[in-house]
Amino acid sequence: MDPRPASPRNPEMPPHPQPLPIDSALPGLLDALRRHQQAVVVAPPGSGKTTRVPGAILDAGLAGQGQVLVLQPRRVAARLAARRVAWERGVQVGQEVGYQLRFERRVGRRTRIAFLTEGLLLRRLQADPFLEGVGCVVLDELHERSLQLDLALALLRELRQAGREELLLVAMSATLDPGPVVEFLGGEDRCAVLRAEGRVFPVQIDYLEQPRGEPLPVVVARAVRRLLRQEPEGHLLVFLPGVPEIRRCTQALGRLEGGAVLPLHGSLRGEEQDRALAPSTDRKVVLATNIAQTSVTLEGVRAVVDSGLVKQPRLDPALGLERLQLVRIAQDAADQRAGRAGRTGPGRCLRLWTRPEQSLLAAFTEPELCRADLCSTLLELRAWGADPRSFGWLEAPPEASLAAAEATLAMLGALDAGGQLTALGRQLQALGVHPRLARVVVEGHAAGQLGEAAALAALASERDPLREVDPAVVGSDLDLRLRLLDGQGSLPPNVDRGALRLVQRLHGLLQREALRVLGPAPPATGPSGEAQRAAWLLAGFPDRVAQQRKPGSERYVAVGRRGLVLDAGSAVGDAALILAVGLRAARRTERAEHRVTMAVPLEPGWLELQHEAVLRFHPEREAVEARRITRYRDLVLEDHPSGQPPDPDEVRQILQREAQVRPQRALRLEGEARLLVDRVRFLAHHLPELGWPDLSDLSALLPRLCWGRRSFAQLRALDWLAELKGLLEHRQLHALEQQAPERFTLPTGSSVKLRYPDTGGLRERAWAEGPEPPVLAARIQQLFGLRSTPRLARGRAGLLVHLLAPNNRPAQVTSDLESFWGSTYQQVRKELRGRYPRHAWPEDPLSAEPQDRPRRR
Repeated sequence: MDPRPASPRNPEMPPHPQPLPIDSALPGLLDALRRHQQAVVVAPPGSGKTTRVPGAILDAGLAGQGQVLVLQPRRVAARLAARRVAWERGVQVGQEVGYQLRFERRVGRRTRIAFLTEGLLLRRLQADPFLEGVGCVVLDELHERSLQLDLALALLRELRQAGREELLLVAMSATLDPGPVVEFLGGEDRCAVLRAEGRVFPVQIDYLEQPRGEPLPVVVARAVRRLLRQEPEGHLLVFLPGVPEIRRCTQALGRLEGGAVLPLHGSLRGEEQDRALAPSTDRKVVLATNIAQTSVTLEGVRAVVDSGLVKQPRLDPALGLERLQLVRIAQDAADQRAGRAGRTGPGRCLRLWTRPEQSLLAAFTEPELCRADLCSTLLELRAWGADPRSFGWLEAPPEASLAAAEATLAMLGALDAGGQLTALGRQLQALGVHPRLARVVVEGHAAGQLGEAAALAALASERDPLREVDPAVVGSDLDLRLRLLDGQGSLPPNVDRGALRLVQRLHGLLQREALRVLGPAPPATGPSGEAQRAAWLLAGFPDRVAQQRKPGSERYVAVGRRGLVLDAGSAVGDAALILAVGLRAARRTERAEHRVTMAVPLEPGWLELQHEAVLRFHPEREAVEARRITRYRDLVLEDHPSGQPPDPDEVRQILQREAQVRPQRALRLEGEARLLVDRVRFLAHHLPELGWPDLSDLSALLPRLCWGRRSFAQLRALDWLAELKGLLEHRQLHALEQQAPERFTLPTGSSVKLRYPDTGGLRERAWAEGPEPPVLAARIQQLFGLRSTPRLARGRAGLLVHLLAPNNRPAQVTSDLESFWGSTYQQVRKELRGRYPRHAWPEDPLSAEPQDRPRRR
């Protein structure tokens, strides 16, 4: 008996659907599902797996009286696949075959095959954990490894293990290695693998001869015109990373002879997407995002131009913001794009990169789980009752991403201190949007202003509907956008109509879901104002507060110390504090700072501020200061001197700590104090038995010296000579004067200062062979009669004598004065007596009278 209820036949259905390559594999798939209830189907694009597998399962009665749910990663693909299956089965969409999207629902009580996006399946699982009334779930395009698809696969596995083993599970892909998925689902004994060949024609791959040096629109326009000339038949498909690039390439192409230029992306209306995808005898040039890579079939494509670029969502941890980042595609994605040209006949693909660059591409596309914001995912898991770290992932997410998501959810009040879901967290999860947006809606609902709060959340989520804003016309960044949502007046030319439609749809969805989850909103306490709007937005984006770097500047610093730049079109003007509602990721040519496209000016009184008295060391003033600080998170809003006297012991501890970290600044030894350190270090080496202290380590002095003082300047002003001598014993002081004197008495009776080896102040210095000898520098005439080299440290160390000429420059340097007088002196006398005739140059210097200055003859 056919389990399907009768449905009116579509008169436009062909009498016999066109055979597809997957048809021959369907009997094997059905037999495998009867035995294992799980299967992985690997078949190339165009083989028919999306349109034929769900119907075959239903017709074979394997789903029983339940539905067959088919998950699609994109709304466009779900809608088109449902239409195609309904057409082939001769029914109207919404009857036996239907689809359910975020903003659109075409299913009914009689629907047996329902195409839907992964997020809607997750919400259905939360509402009905056992999926009552569902007999089979088909996960299509599993190779894309979207975050929600990975989560859906893991939850469905848990569901089957929890008692619904009869639930059929089919994973389908074009390029996926089935091994890890089969192992994840229990191994070959529990999950079958089916492979089907596609109807693929050869595709000629061409590359650029040299790296692209011109703007992308210029290169794309040249490539399109080239292929239109070289390929006389078929449509041309161009893969571009995003909507702005599609717009610019459309302008660069202008009017083309022999081909209509049509865009294809997810934010277009359904009829606009149909226009690009519908079969046509007129030649088309379709500029598409990766929406056309796997999920959507464009019949009649014979040539592909591949930019090699894609925009992937990546989490910016500093801002708690997921933004689209332009990256190179992987090799598996490049192969899929090229394969679009070989569906109906031999084709060509022009890759806009060089052949050597091809080898540098990653082999496979990185799973979204490894790079995306996990806030919504963790909220789903907590609502499911699962621990994200012990959960059975196909591939576990990075720990840093999990920690960042948990911190954000805790900040929003969705998780308690133990990481468990709160009552507020359950409300945020039930709303089915990002927890930040849900928190804004919850706050507005509680204030009786659900419509306006939902509008603000929608504006914060979707692309800004205003391309440019004239501050002279707009009183607030939000006012004009809110009026656009209300439909007041005609749309100005600077409105992005596609973005406006998305914001309007999300606005309506948020209101409906809030009423369903939260119930009727209470009466409003009064009209909303900037303060109330800011409060709702702050609840969802408390880390988007930014402070102006200096008055009049367009540059701000946000919570987390991340830099922002206020857009020139913003109406907030010279606000010292803003809440960054709309952000645009920085371009490569700009600073690494995001641009704020939509902001709300803030007053400090609207924020939950922290007031604290702090005692800190100011690095520039090099002093301990008592300050009164007002901060919002890590933003310091006010910093003033404190009127209260600080604790002296705390001041001492801070100054001592900083002095130990930077002793060269705090403990600057000069003059006699520095010489004292050098003399003690010298004797510590030659007379260690006297137990000399290490004066290069003054940490023992710091606790006493820092008491009652607050700055390095006060420490530097101390009498360091007296302080250092205070560390020496009486016997050490006596030895210091006798064995390492500061000055040496010459034979003339005058004295000169000795130069002791420099220890480098407080720097440690390795003396591998002991210190260098102290230096005695005097004129030759002052040393007459001094027979041998003087020695210090009880005779253990001799001086190094610098014998100076009358011009006070060394004529000879020796450590053996007796040898100098006996040999070298006569040579020095011969060289210098003619140049300095007024000075004494006796033949016997040891018996001559020493002289400080020349005597009158």
